[in-house]
Amino acid sequence: MNLSYNIDDSNVDELKSLLFSKPLIDELVYCLQEIGTNGKYLNDSQLLRSVRSLLTIFKNIINNHMTAYDYSLIAPIFSAVTQCLCSPYAIGMIKSLDQHFYQKLDNSQTLFLHTMPRYLQWYPDYGDPENLIKILRTLLHEFTAWTTSCQPDSYLQCSSQVNAMIRQLTYFLIRPVESENINIFSEEFYSDYCKLVLQWSSFLSSALKHHSNIANLKSKVQTIVQVLYNFTLHLNVLNFMKTIPDLISMLLKLTETDHDEIQLNAYRCLGKIMVENNIKAMANPGKIATVYIDFIRNTIDDPGKTERFDSLLKSLKNFVQHDQVKTELIKQGILPLLMKCVVEVRFDPIKVRQVALEILLALSFFNEACLILKQNEDFMNHSRSLAENANSDHAGLQRAAEGLLWKLEKENEAVAKPSILYSHKYNIMISYAHKNQELCLQIHQELVKHGFNVWLDRECLHGSTMIGIANAIENSENVLICMSNAYKESVYCQSEAHYAFERGCRLIPIIVEADYKPDGWLGIIVSGKIYVNFANTEFGLAYEKLKNEIIQQHQTDSNPLPTNSTENDSMSLEHAELLSNTIEDLPYSITEWTHDHVKLFLLRMELGATILPLCTRLDGDRLLQLYEMCLSNRESMYQSLKFELNERYHTLLPIADYLTFLHEIKVYIPSNTIKSPSSFFRLTMCDLM
Repeated sequence: MNLSYNIDDSNVDELKSLLFSKPLIDELVYCLQEIGTNGKYLNDSQLLRSVRSLLTIFKNIINNHMTAYDYSLIAPIFSAVTQCLCSPYAIGMIKSLDQHFYQKLDNSQTLFLHTMPRYLQWYPDYGDPENLIKILRTLLHEFTAWTTSCQPDSYLQCSSQVNAMIRQLTYFLIRPVESENINIFSEEFYSDYCKLVLQWSSFLSSALKHHSNIANLKSKVQTIVQVLYNFTLHLNVLNFMKTIPDLISMLLKLTETDHDEIQLNAYRCLGKIMVENNIKAMANPGKIATVYIDFIRNTIDDPGKTERFDSLLKSLKNFVQHDQVKTELIKQGILPLLMKCVVEVRFDPIKVRQVALEILLALSFFNEACLILKQNEDFMNHSRSLAENANSDHAGLQRAAEGLLWKLEKENEAVAKPSILYSHKYNIMISYAHKNQELCLQIHQELVKHGFNVWLDRECLHGSTMIGIANAIENSENVLICMSNAYKESVYCQSEAHYAFERGCRLIPIIVEADYKPDGWLGIIVSGKIYVNFANTEFGLAYEKLKNEIIQQHQTDSNPLPTNSTENDSMSLEHAELLSNTIEDLPYSITEWTHDHVKLFLLRMELGATILPLCTRLDGDRLLQLYEMCLSNRESMYQSLKFELNERYHTLLPIADYLTFLHEIKVYIPSNTIKSPSSFFRLTMCDLM
């Protein structure tokens, strides 16, 4: 058995020549088929141990170098193991378990519930996923019933043997394939997954009650947090996890644990589960940034921690969707570390350099980060080189570099480009995340069927990615924002939505993930708009609502409706009532506002045509300065703003809009920041005297 765990490049070829012989494989397959079909050999302990050893060796060889011919030789083993796990004997193994976790497993239970699932886990050539789905249909419900029947406290007493079985079988049933393909299991098994995640949350609660003895429970806690993270990969289960009471607070407690693996996985879970309000409620949100920066500094140059470093960057990508975390990361100096990841070619192009660029793209929505990045000539030159390198193996790296360069060098100019009213090449542009592609393509198909001219990046994109998308946005009458967790997490989706928002495009938000609620930057962009819910509504009904919304908006543009009719007044009241349920809260203090918050405030106050053009690119601090200047000399500032608006945009500034701005903004001004009289005011009075 020791041999099975010591396979590496130095001995793998010798082992393959010894084990990859057809007679041996045929004999192993025959034994497995007899076990799965007739229950033969289940009492033959020695043979069962031999089968376990062979499966373990083959599994570890699969993790090394395999050729197409090698896979063809061992394909019958995969089929035979699948047959065993779909048999009544596999169900019987689960039913034979006691309703607690401190029992001892016999050889047949260990083979069925640990070794076989481990053999199939992430099998590189599993072929038709229906084989794995059959196993889940056979085992998952029974395993869920057993797991939830056991008292949570008993998990803390289970032996290493039982803990390994629970970990392996749970891992297989939740995540039988790599995360990129996991969505094929999410919907059918949602109910059992939710029951299991509640039970694993109870395991964590029990462990934390014994916090004084946590050192002896580290292996159990490590398993719990890893399993919880695997559940977050199912997006529908992730939304359910966000509703579990105390789960976030329990995970936050684990971030204090003196164990790197537990701490890292706790942060990985939190990066998925936490929403903007959770971050705001943290006593010290800067700690998230501190921990990640320390982890990165300690692993970035250590060849022995390459895998840990890769995982850290991937996990950090989840957190940079939150503005509070972005601010802290920039403040605490993460930019040089990330630029190092991009510039030094020793780093993996996909796992490190691409991810680092995507994190930098998320941070570049803050002006301070933009300035630092643009001032580093070496970094900018490397980014340009990556953007120009059309290596098909590194298309993601090229796209990330293109996206960042667009943000740093081209977006401001593109936003300022004048729009040509009523001159649109497309009726609709669909902005969506790849994970939601199936539903979005269905919507696209229906829109095209009904005569709409639709832009979708799958078929229309040519040339530089962001330039092509920007052109589509500029030439589209409507932009569909397909909202989901994946959309919120994607820096590319944020770039698309932000550009459409900055251009003043008509946005139609649609929900494409069950129970999803937009917050943060996405909540700001769609605030005050009516959502069309495709996730919790029958597709035909949701599509009709979307189609009617598009047609109504087009008719409104072509033939503006009278504003004094009774019918229109009632429609406006209904509309306002609907909008009140979809407004994203602004931070209480103007000093916490981002550029998007400023724009949202002005749009909400119906100042988008007058005050907003004068405040392009202002964040909260700069808007506060403008407000203080207005307080210093209201009439003079009114005349200055009125002149600038007319000179640049050929638009008049009504005095009512100016006074509305000064009145409505007062509630967001911190009392300790108002200077009265200001130095500006004193200078003006001296000049007059």
